[in-house]
Amino acid sequence: WASKRSRKQNLEYYPFPFYMAYAASLLKKNGVDAKLRDAIADKKTKPEVLKFLKKENPDAVLISTSTPSIYSDLDFAEKIKKEIDTKIIFSGPHSTALPEEILSNDSVDFIVFGEYEFTLLELVKEFSKKTKDYEKIKGIGFKKKGRIIINERRQLLKDLDSLPYPEREELPIYSYNDPFCKKHPSIPLIATRGCPYQCIFCLEPHVFYGKPNYRKRDPKNVVDEMMFLIKKYKAKELYFDDTSLTVDKEFIKKLCIQIIDKEIKISWSCMGDAKTDYETLKLMKKSGCTGIKFGVESADPKILKNINKPLDLETVKRFVKNCNKLGIFSHGTYMFGLPGETKKTIKKTIDFAFSLGSTSAQFSVATPFPGTPFYKMAKENGWLITEDWTKFEGAQTPVISYENVTEKDLQDAIEYAKKKRIIQILKRPEVAFQYLTKIYNMKGFSGLIKEAYQKTHFLLN
Repeated sequence: WASKRSRKQNLEYYPFPFYMAYAASLLKKNGVDAKLRDAIADKKTKPEVLKFLKKENPDAVLISTSTPSIYSDLDFAEKIKKEIDTKIIFSGPHSTALPEEILSNDSVDFIVFGEYEFTLLELVKEFSKKTKDYEKIKGIGFKKKGRIIINERRQLLKDLDSLPYPEREELPIYSYNDPFCKKHPSIPLIATRGCPYQCIFCLEPHVFYGKPNYRKRDPKNVVDEMMFLIKKYKAKELYFDDTSLTVDKEFIKKLCIQIIDKEIKISWSCMGDAKTDYETLKLMKKSGCTGIKFGVESADPKILKNINKPLDLETVKRFVKNCNKLGIFSHGTYMFGLPGETKKTIKKTIDFAFSLGSTSAQFSVATPFPGTPFYKMAKENGWLITEDWTKFEGAQTPVISYENVTEKDLQDAIEYAKKKRIIQILKRPEVAFQYLTKIYNMKGFSGLIKEAYQKTHFLLN
């Protein structure tokens, strides 16, 4: 996300800008004078960022965009254009999905699509040439004599190890603590890209990558980066922010064996797959794994089939049971409002989530982002209740409504599930202690008091 995801009921969280960080690192490696700023994590205002840009006077500015932030992104691009003579490049899923719409704005000169590190490098090199030929650069959109031109997409990067480690020195590295992590500071990294599945709501297979798209780094390269992060930033936990770190059984086993062989003593957690078997989980635990997030989405088999999610609920139950047996924290994620949803299936999902025995659960409304099959279905069937992009924040704000499930039904379901989750935490002392310790480590005593007040206020209203 390019937009700040900070809400009353959630810990403040800034996702690490992996694509921009990898791109910045690659540019620098190739002799380009590049600077990286995360204005949101740095808590900089637009005037402060404009002041920085006026001082630097860059040849080009890359702005990472998202659907809920796009109006703000376009407004900022316009402000930059008024202040300095520079090229504006947009990246991100929204710009990739709707390039003509974005390039119709005078303030946007280029779009780099999807996975764009090497695309950006080629584009920046073209800027320095006397005669520029943008039409030869795969993976960009641009304007020529008033016409919008969308070039052929670039092939996916086959060798992830060809990328240097992402730029971290210019970022507020200790701000990127995933709320799931128990220790502070926690540092994010990725070992894979993409996903072998084709869930209809997911941006990665349908907008960012296409299929097939799952690729892995060399486990040795990953472990080297882990050691670097521990030494450089004194990390106490590492978080693998992959789409699914554990989807390839052989890869995760090789990674765990590398961690064990190198005698790396650090806790790590990840986004994983509920199909991970006991023996793999056991090896992960031995190598330091303390927690796994996993996506369920719905407890209704028909809905899972509707969204192309190949998941059996008995497998989920077995996975959580195995995590509990091994002492691995588990965090399930669920969505309300997927195609086929009814009030009955919402209740079914909530009941499943709280009977499962996972350490924690997270609930959001299903959001049909542009470029996904879900969005196309929503448009064709008249399910969308708004196309105000600021509403497409992917968590608590419904943007769809069905005949039997209204916007209010979805909002009520979110509120009910969140209150039930807080009560569940309070009933489990070991989980409550872990949660409160995490807040204290991240925000101190004042943050702990504030969080307690917010949770109490939420439960009573």
